Amino acid sequence: MSHFYNQLEFPETKGDRPFVAMNMVSSIDGKITAGGAQRPGYPGSPFDRHTMNVLRTHFDAVLAGGNTLRQHPYYLGVPSEMENMRLEKGLDAQPLTVVLTRSGTIDPASPLFIKAPLPPILITSPEGARRMAPSLSAQACIEILPKATPRQILALLQQKYRVGRLLLEGGPQVNYQFIQARLLDELFLTLHPSLIGNRADLSLAMGDKVLDRAQAIELAAVNRYGHELFLRYRLIW
Repeated sequence: MSHFYNQLEFPETKGDRPFVAMNMVSSIDGKITAGGAQRPGYPGSPFDRHTMNVLRTHFDAVLAGGNTLRQHPYYLGVPSEMENMRLEKGLDAQPLTVVLTRSGTIDPASPLFIKAPLPPILITSPEGARRMAPSLSAQACIEILPKATPRQILALLQQKYRVGRLLLEGGPQVNYQFIQARLLDELFLTLHPSLIGNRADLSLAMGDKVLDRAQAIELAAVNRYGHELFLRYRLIW
């Protein structure tokens, strides 16, 4: 299926770190959840969920936080019929799945590990590692970082796992941390024609302070499918 994101150009790295992009979908009023539920592609359409897979064909690894993976506990890969798209770009057939879990509460019986094409990478704190089920060491690559700052995470992924391009898929706290560290290079945002309104629901990035202002946020592309808008932004720090 032809898609406006089939052919995208990115730098391989940003010098001493991987290139970092984010893909999210939100309602018109900026919400990524409704009633607290955070599900991939929600509130987007089936075409937006296809778009998520198309974007994954461009990246070495896809990263999400533990809360996101607990709500949708599946490998962050592409359908088998899209593996050739990755191979033609010189990438492995499937991206690496990277999970940030400070608490270490990952279910060893999670669908994340069932027929996973590659062992997921679980990045956790020393306390989280102590809480992890012992059987996880045979199912995943467990990485322990005392603080697990975004820059430390990127250094680990680049140096040990040869990640040149990383795609973030939430949740809001993870997104906030990378933006606040000035480590987000591009944002792919689907704007869905819906209104949520609930003040308790989540937005794209959420933290304790106002985010640092980027030097510029450039609108690089606008695409439309049905009543959804697909926006691509470049961030300059």
